[in-house]
Amino acid sequence: MKQVQFEIPQFSKHNELQTNPLIQQLKKNDQILNFLRENKCSVELVEKYPIKFNKWLEVKMTCEECHGLNSCAQPVRGQWLDLEWNGLLTPVLRPCRYQLKENKERAHMKSYVVCDLAENFHTIKVEDIQIRGESKEYFDALLKVVEWLKNPKEQGLYLYGGVGVGKTYIAACASNFFARKAKTVAFVNVPEWISRMKGSFDDMDAMNKEIGKIKRADFVVFDDIGAESVTPWVRDDLLFPILNKRMEEKKITWFTSNEDFKSLENHFRNTKQNEQEEMKAVRILERIRTLSKEFLIPGKNRRNHE
Repeated sequence: MKQVQFEIPQFSKHNELQTNPLIQQLKKNDQILNFLRENKCSVELVEKYPIKFNKWLEVKMTCEECHGLNSCAQPVRGQWLDLEWNGLLTPVLRPCRYQLKENKERAHMKSYVVCDLAENFHTIKVEDIQIRGESKEYFDALLKVVEWLKNPKEQGLYLYGGVGVGKTYIAACASNFFARKAKTVAFVNVPEWISRMKGSFDDMDAMNKEIGKIKRADFVVFDDIGAESVTPWVRDDLLFPILNKRMEEKKITWFTSNEDFKSLENHFRNTKQNEQEEMKAVRILERIRTLSKEFLIPGKNRRNHE
């Protein structure tokens, strides 16, 4: 009896890969070809990892069509999933071009030891201040601030004026100016800071650590001083020791306030318990006067025109 022989067809994995439309398309892609050249890899890597390479191209295409971080379509804002070859084809998160730019613009923020700045103030500069349509008085005041920054004095500025005239904005610009020069900076919003200190009663080490940072910082802004509720503890145990230390060590200190020196003294004279404490109010104002020069910021409430 003649033995029946069956011919079993031989399927080639190689042939299957060669005819796969996706793989053929990936092999012709310029970005993938550049990746292979840069990493000294053969085209067989595409045959091995077509799904990874295809996903990589989709991610890159999404980033190329992006117009900024506000329109970022990636799962992690400002980060895209790149591929890295180190013997294995490994996905790696990398910052996009917009994130790198923002990181550079915000690099100075590491110089802040205390920062109560609103996030949209983190990157502002004096050059960003709009002067079109402003009064001559405002323009002249701004020029004097710029002159001070060009040649900083030991005595800082006490910026006072009406609500919304731009005192905090100007002080934030000055803070960023010093931070970009790698000086240690503390921007302290006084009402917020006092609230934070009250919340730290159960962690005195953290409270004392923050107070120490403010005492030692090269440049400090006490923003919105005079808007806080005054108690003997706030005035005599929190603010006075810091201001006294900075005065003794001749540290540059700025203030912003809706109050001029005279009304600020009245503010400190009247504690929440309504006790008249003339001498203590005089003592703290003496430190503020020594640390800073009273400087009016004129103009309209710009918040109503935003």
